Amino acid sequence: MNVSHDKEAALDQALDLFWTKGYASTSLKDLERATGMHPGSLYAAFGSKAKLYCLSLERYAKRLSILRAELQAKAASPLDGLADFIAKAHPLSDADAPLPVCYLVKATLETSQGNQAIEGKLSDLLTQNDATFTAVFQQAVDAGDLPANSDAKKMARQLSADLAGLCFYALREEDSNVIKEMVTDLANRIRHPH
Repeated sequence: MNVSHDKEAALDQALDLFWTKGYASTSLKDLERATGMHPGSLYAAFGSKAKLYCLSLERYAKRLSILRAELQAKAASPLDGLADFIAKAHPLSDADAPLPVCYLVKATLETSQGNQAIEGKLSDLLTQNDATFTAVFQQAVDAGDLPANSDAKKMARQLSADLAGLCFYALREEDSNVIKEMVTDLANRIRHPH
């Protein structure tokens, strides 16, 4: 196993740990246990806990972006692709996710008590996410799947708010079937907006 692979594996482990426990509740000892790295190796590889956290947020966002793009490419329409992403790949519907909640939303709810690097990273990633949603809605307008006067940016903001609200609700809802039903309803509203 090479150093690059070890670093990638450690980043995956840190991502899952931060996602589950949160930034403030994750100690250096927790990171050592999860990654199998000693403190010196962690700092040499990632710089600091905050930098490792930011890298984990980037990695998460990249994973979701790849999944969304794959589903969009296979879909019959932009809206179908977006609905498929929410129903099949979003953490709210992914049984393999460390928590059934978007990591970016969870991080926003619990972070960062003034850490400007983390706040900036979250803001950038959430802005990119909104831009992606805006582009999909604009494609749907251009394809005639939505009325020509539809405001793609406004629709993207609403979708981000709906997903964030679902994530917040999922953090306190014990019945996973309730969340599945709500996610399915949201995906159906996107698929059939009229």
